[in-house]
Amino acid sequence: MSQELIISIVNRNEIEGEGLRRILTDTSFHVAGVFKTPADIPFGDDAHGRRPLLIIVSSTDDATLTMCRQARAAAPDALIVMMGYSCDSTVIAKAFRTGVDGYVSKDTRCACLPEMIRLVAVGEKLIPSEVVFDLVSLETPIRWDVGDGRLEDVNISDREIEILRGLIRGDPNKVISRTLNITLATVKVHVKSILRKLHVVNRTQAAIWAINHGLTGNYPSAAVREEELPKDVKLNGFAQTFLPAPATVM
Repeated sequence: MSQELIISIVNRNEIEGEGLRRILTDTSFHVAGVFKTPADIPFGDDAHGRRPLLIIVSSTDDATLTMCRQARAAAPDALIVMMGYSCDSTVIAKAFRTGVDGYVSKDTRCACLPEMIRLVAVGEKLIPSEVVFDLVSLETPIRWDVGDGRLEDVNISDREIEILRGLIRGDPNKVISRTLNITLATVKVHVKSILRKLHVVNRTQAAIWAINHGLTGNYPSAAVREEELPKDVKLNGFAQTFLPAPATVM
């Protein structure tokens, strides 16, 4: 598993970054190097087909979050692990909203770090155990607030915004495909990307999120008329029944 990754460490502290490099190199990971910012990483096709994984470390949580956003914009398909001092659930929630795949405390033991990286590599989301204890101690139900975050923080493309408008209208993929003059397969890829970026599980939650962030169901150009659609596709009237008011999904 470790040979399927190519790891880049982002750390302005050269001594700290070199220490991380040695820990991971000694456990058979391939480390491309230690870089001061995500912009210094030479992203590109790896000759061995390895997936990029970034470990981003900084002296402050805010600076690290900024670098995580930059890294996600530069490498949408990369795995990102943020390493910080804080185990505050609010900070860690912000980290995951920027698109990180794992959060590791700087208090983590050296022997545990490689195993944590392997968990992220197979698709697991990683949070410190202290956060789990916080969740267990909660006396109120955990709620997911659709209005959380800002549109500019989630790296949504112009095309994905157009597709979000279709989700607000309640249009099926075939309608969105015909309206935007793109293939059905392309629509499906964009919808999956939208769900991942917004950290939601279905189209309805994505539509609620979009409405709470000021989007409407109106396409920039005139939408196709229902009689122009394929015979097996009809508009379902979702836009008429969907109230554009702030909402919270349990």
